[in-house]
Amino acid sequence: MSDGLYDERPRLYDAIQSEWDYDRDAGFVFDALADRGVDPERLLEVGCGTGEHTRRFAARGVDVTAIDVHEGMLAVAREKCPADAVSIYRTGLPEPDLYDTEPFDAAVAIRGVVNHLGPGDLDPALAALRDRLRPGGVLVFDNSPLPSDGNSPGLDVGHDANGELRYVRVAHHVATDDGRLDWRAVTFTPDGDPFTDRRRMTPFADERIGDALADAGFDDVDVSSGYGPGDDRSVFVAVR
Repeated sequence: MSDGLYDERPRLYDAIQSEWDYDRDAGFVFDALADRGVDPERLLEVGCGTGEHTRRFAARGVDVTAIDVHEGMLAVAREKCPADAVSIYRTGLPEPDLYDTEPFDAAVAIRGVVNHLGPGDLDPALAALRDRLRPGGVLVFDNSPLPSDGNSPGLDVGHDANGELRYVRVAHHVATDDGRLDWRAVTFTPDGDPFTDRRRMTPFADERIGDALADAGFDDVDVSSGYGPGDDRSVFVAVR
């Protein structure tokens, strides 16, 4: 699989995601924690990417441990995030390898992180996250509504703040024989050669995730329709 965007062009990733409402997501997380009586001092972020959510968590006075498997993304995250409040490691699910063994008050995995897992990795991943939380700690993550049968190629055109063309991308999902999706994209930029991305995704049913949370020992599981208006993800909030 190729990760030309995540590993080699993380700043272009930021441009593609520039209209995403990171503030809304962070607000949802802290509201969910407050509703459950958790005022977090320590938070684990899985799949931190270039650190847009990370720096917002840190700005609220939380000590953040942020992890991702893509070094290109982490390099940008290190530039954005205050080193005195954020610890960044290259690791990921289903078995995160962390130097920090102290339990966390909360853990988050935002924007389809679990959908990058294989079907057999969901249960050990949720069990590993539970083990990283203190009793009463809260896990917040989402499940993307992926097209289980695949879809037709779609066109995405992005411009910068001055209206100059930044990229043109054609992407789609192809269903595979093992029940997963092969996400394929070709991206064109004005100042470089076209590059391809290809990665495997898993379209989990919400019921499957609910069962995995119960098996991992989570209680008080709530499911919301998105982080806010216009978001069609299923957001899970679960208490250890």
